[in-house]
Amino acid sequence: MFNTLAKAKLVYNKKVQAYKLVVAFNVHTTTREDKNGNEKVVHLFPVQSKCAYVSGDLLKSNLKNELANALKHAKATARTDNIVFVS
Repeated sequence: MFNTLAKAKLVYNKKVQAYKLVVAFNVHTTTREDKNGNEKVVHLFPVQSKCAYVSGDLLKSNLKNELANALKHAKATARTDNIVFVS
């Protein structure tokens, strides 16, 4: 296993009412101002086709268990144990 840092986020799909786990290595970090003028850190992920791993739909009712399984598959697919969740 490699120890390259990968970043992950949960994306909510309103139409299906389910989440997706997106894992990528080439995430860019920048700062932007919000409506109140405060600096905010923003993580820019590539399009999902360029990401290292994108899970299927994870239902809200069993999100904890499905997320654990998806994270296990993401670690195997991306060949890294170093995955950090960002907002």
